[in-house]
Amino acid sequence: MSGLIPARPIRDVPTWAGYLSLTTYAWFVYGFSATQALIRDEQGTTRTVASLHAVIFSVGGIIAGLLAAKFILTFGRGRFIILSLIGLMISVLVYTAPGGFPVTMAGTFLTAFFGTSVLVGVSAFLFDYQKAAGPAAITEANALTAVGGVLAPLAIGFGSVIFLGWRSGVWVMFAGVVVSLLLMRRHLTAFRVPPDEEIRESAHQPFPKVFWWSVITLFLFLTTEFTLTLWSADLLRERGGFEAGAAAASVAAVTGGILIGRILGSRFAEYFPVDRILMFAVFTALVGWSLVWFTAIGAIMLLGLLISGIGVSVFWPIGVSRVVLASGGQSDRASALSAIAGGTAGGVGPFLLGSLADSVGIHLAFLVLPVVLLLGLLLMLIKPVSRAIPPTMPPTMPITSGT
Repeated sequence: MSGLIPARPIRDVPTWAGYLSLTTYAWFVYGFSATQALIRDEQGTTRTVASLHAVIFSVGGIIAGLLAAKFILTFGRGRFIILSLIGLMISVLVYTAPGGFPVTMAGTFLTAFFGTSVLVGVSAFLFDYQKAAGPAAITEANALTAVGGVLAPLAIGFGSVIFLGWRSGVWVMFAGVVVSLLLMRRHLTAFRVPPDEEIRESAHQPFPKVFWWSVITLFLFLTTEFTLTLWSADLLRERGGFEAGAAAASVAAVTGGILIGRILGSRFAEYFPVDRILMFAVFTALVGWSLVWFTAIGAIMLLGLLISGIGVSVFWPIGVSRVVLASGGQSDRASALSAIAGGTAGGVGPFLLGSLADSVGIHLAFLVLPVVLLLGLLLMLIKPVSRAIPPTMPPTMPITSGT
């Protein structure tokens, strides 16, 4: 890489505000699964009933993706992110409030809605603000979110054994919300939507054809990430002889790999185009899957999950960067549709593999992962995105861009 000119992110106050906003939401996302068993014990519900939290979480994210771009045009990107952060904090208070199943379901929906709104707004901001370094910045931000993914379950677990309770581990994220709001309010103009982009988005300019292929590719890649994270524990039990610790061991292996992969990916994104990084990521994920699938030795399976985690780690940050690059200069709409793809993948992929596992067993069902990975790779090769697609319609009317 010594002969290449890196596109390094500018790590100034607005950028750190964006990084912290994403990490704050990630704290809840990664802690969400850790709270489910605790809430189920409190409420006395079955696993089937408790799983509705995950369903409503996906629904909230999809609805936010459908509405986010319109709200950004209405309020301006900066104010939209601030309102979303405030909404996120209130939503978490609802989620952790007493009141039983209806209250936690309402809190889950609201948190997914406002959290996804933060995700959409900040992702678009980082891509626009960092320009050529956008993919590197988004990947770097997601490396920090992976750190939150490691710490959040630990904080919730620690809180559950002290007098403050597990809710205190979730409330740690409020500090991040407050700091993010303070930083943003002092640099609000940096979050302004570029005027030419606002004109294109307000006119609902058609996306380039390659854009929709890039969204489908993102959906396929994210399907494998969510499926791997959710069902790897069952594979460890069936093939590796793991007992109750299988879930913790598998999640730690995958999330540890995701953290490593995003740290490395943020550096690679400074030098290499998004398609090349994704190709290498698919190869890495396939190598990890092979170690998991072809052996029944627990230690090797965990190593395979770690390598798989490294591979899938960049599917979201580099994949959404690829979608934005293909959008013809419509960062906010592209980020919103990426969020819809992610929410749909989080619901569809694990459900399909789980249903298949009930018929043929978890081991054979895991053959779906390489098939989906290779299909995504094939689409990427057929419809490459080597650089940003220029807008197809030049700005033709003046417009005042909000902050």
